[in-house]
Amino acid sequence: MKTLLSYALTLLLMVSYAQETRFEKAMLNALEKMNQASTIGEFTEAANIFERIANAETGEWIPLYHAAHAWLIIGFTEQDADIKEPCFDKAQQLLDRALLIAPEESELYTLQAFIYPGKISINPIVRGPGLIGKMNQAIDKAISLNPDNPRSYYLRAVTLANMPEAFGGGREVAKPIFETARQKFVNFTPNSPLWPNWGKELNEEELSKL
Repeated sequence: MKTLLSYALTLLLMVSYAQETRFEKAMLNALEKMNQASTIGEFTEAANIFERIANAETGEWIPLYHAAHAWLIIGFTEQDADIKEPCFDKAQQLLDRALLIAPEESELYTLQAFIYPGKISINPIVRGPGLIGKMNQAIDKAISLNPDNPRSYYLRAVTLANMPEAFGGGREVAKPIFETARQKFVNFTPNSPLWPNWGKELNEEELSKL
């Protein structure tokens, strides 16, 4: 009986490992495709691959995160407001699914804070007053969940840099936060090769403008 139980446990572990390996391989291939993407079509293809992975691995938040991030990039790249809106809506839908799986994950709130400026950009006068507060709340939540997440500091700095000085913003106010983000990026170690790892170059680009 002990031998049978031992065999069953070994078989279960082997199946679990094989599934994990397939998931990681699929994710790494999709990440490579997204990292090499330069056109809306290529980002759309990557987003669709991530979503297919997410639909197969319903307990994983990371493929949903990357799919949402890809749609966010598409939305910012598009020039037509009628096309941008559905892209940001799609990113939000995917992020909402991810938050159901990992409601205490800092990276998800950071991405949420990134979606709001996209929605605001479509109609800043109408949407700005209602969404800026939500964006700041998402950044606060991201930092509270993980004070070492560099992307949350980068987004806070970008928000302040683009805020009028009369409202407490401006590039001089943002500069020390960009510098904090720089140090956070230096110290940041992804939990795995699948983990979000963007923003360092963007932060350095903003610092070069100061």
